[in-house]
Amino acid sequence: MKHKLTLTLYSFLLVCCFSLCINAQQHAFDLNIVNYSDKPDANIEHLHLLSLTNNSNKVLNYSISSQEIICKTEYDDVVSNKIGDVDNNEEVVVNEKNSSSLTVEIYNKALSKKIDKMILNPNESIEFYVKITRHNNTEMGTLKCFKIATHLLDNEKAGKYVIIRTFIPNPNILRH
Repeated sequence: MKHKLTLTLYSFLLVCCFSLCINAQQHAFDLNIVNYSDKPDANIEHLHLLSLTNNSNKVLNYSISSQEIICKTEYDDVVSNKIGDVDNNEEVVVNEKNSSSLTVEIYNKALSKKIDKMILNPNESIEFYVKITRHNNTEMGTLKCFKIATHLLDNEKAGKYVIIRTFIPNPNILRH
């Protein structure tokens, strides 16, 4: 009985330590939208400025990805979407066959090269652009949502994401 209680106590402490480590890594960095594109919805190209900050005391390697997801009503609040959430991969990804003809690319701040990985020193922050380009065959009058996610390369479970919504107006409707 005494050994069972000791084993239970050690198991509990181990789980607590593991949870703290995972939680600490998720707060080791921040992902935020600095500025949404200020161009009209009808523009073919939009640039959104994002920021990634390493809050830890060690050098961290990140991967950056994007995927189209099904839009939800909570994504309507563009102010709260500016602050990155912990990525638990609960968003429903749009089927590739049904995907819109929008291109999402991630560029460095100078817009000189595409990126999918970053290395940040302790307490360093870097800004980068998410470029969304509409093609001629994109469905008009639709709303598309994209999840921009960053993950630690050494721990894919530690990640954050932001949602960027893109409205493709119908040019036949007045004021578009």
